[in-house]
Amino acid sequence: MAAGTAAFVLLPLIAVANPALPHHVRPAVSLQTSRYGRGRERVSDNLRRAKVFATSKVREAPRITSRSALVSSSVAKSPVTDLPPTLSSVSGSGRRNGLKIFGFDISAYGFLFMARALMYGLFWYLSLVKWLLLSWITKDKIDPDRHLMDRSSLQWARRTLGATGNMPVITGLENLPKEHGGLREDDGVPLMIVANHASWMDVPVIRQITNKCKFLAKKDLASIPILGTSLRWGHHPLVDRSDKRSTVKSFRQGVEWLKRGVSLVTFPEGTRSMDGRLKSPEELKGGAFKMAIYSGARVVPVSISGTFDVMPKSALLPLRAANGLIRIQIHPPISTTPDMSEEELATRTHELIKQGLPSSQHPLE
Repeated sequence: MAAGTAAFVLLPLIAVANPALPHHVRPAVSLQTSRYGRGRERVSDNLRRAKVFATSKVREAPRITSRSALVSSSVAKSPVTDLPPTLSSVSGSGRRNGLKIFGFDISAYGFLFMARALMYGLFWYLSLVKWLLLSWITKDKIDPDRHLMDRSSLQWARRTLGATGNMPVITGLENLPKEHGGLREDDGVPLMIVANHASWMDVPVIRQITNKCKFLAKKDLASIPILGTSLRWGHHPLVDRSDKRSTVKSFRQGVEWLKRGVSLVTFPEGTRSMDGRLKSPEELKGGAFKMAIYSGARVVPVSISGTFDVMPKSALLPLRAANGLIRIQIHPPISTTPDMSEEELATRTHELIKQGLPSSQHPLE
């Protein structure tokens, strides 16, 4: 019984831990057993089938006489080469023959990431409570824009990404003011920072270059623990596109922040991309560009690459550590004028974002 139980537990783990093992070679252990005896019989049958199959395949395998032949053979027969570029470049991405929870892809790394995020999230929440009490006591006189809460969000994102190997590689800091972590001198003109959106990881990643910014975010995010708390208490504009009145309210709130000199961050695609590719200019939401034109803010296009490979939309948690894969490219700001159209501004922004992305993330023609 002990041997049967050990095999019952270990075989699925061995199959998951060996991505090179084809699906039809993996021993299939039935989990639907009502009696211990029947479970041992099924495990024994599966072990016997796997052993016979593996033995026959070894006998049929051709003899490889050189290292170069071994490499070329493994590359030619590897199922990874048949995947799209954004997936074939990722080692151990967790997309291994249906390893899922609630229909989402998972990997062991994801639980490590979640543990780190929750641990730092506790300190993040306590920090938010501290700054909220300060705001109530002082009636927002010490920190009227509640940037101390934004700073707490930045610290959580920085610690979580740093502890899990996901800190982005940033280029183009000369196009960003010093108050946001850049190298350019501050001139007091607010910014509308606009980026592509391929993954949930885009949110903590772009926080690295948005020290004193408010997020123009979907109202649904307000229900997420801690993240939603920071958005509500920090007075970030929340958009409910199903409610016209809410859309007008968030537009006015966003324009008010810009006129006060507070920069905004947004993802004009509206939602995460299913395949990691940038949407076409016609599919971008025009609200952010209208805000920038109306308030005279500059638009700073930002290209984010690599986050889709770490955590695609089909994943419940990140599937692997980036280890330098995630990159942020900050493009030169675009000045706005009252006579500029939303379509013109959106097209120029889209073109710059596209230039900073790999071909695997370009829109399909």
